[in-house]
Amino acid sequence: MDYEQYIKVPLAVITDKNLKPSSKVLFSLLIILVQQEGYCFAGNDYLAEKLNTSNRTISRLLKELSDVGYIKMEFKHKFQRKIYIIK
Repeated sequence: MDYEQYIKVPLAVITDKNLKPSSKVLFSLLIILVQQEGYCFAGNDYLAEKLNTSNRTISRLLKELSDVGYIKMEFKHKFQRKIYIIK
């Protein structure tokens, strides 16, 4: 078994009853994407493709994660965003 292909997700996220299961999966993908730069700059298209869902769903899930306080999003302008994990 190749353990480099696994993601460590905080227990607080896994057990958070305020999050939908799909938000938890998105959070785990964000964990991978923030490792190199300290933030994620992937667009909704990329995230939706990776999770086999729609852009609209990604927007809703990102808002949920932001509202609960697990991520912070910074917008430089309409088409450039940085996502930080804060918990």
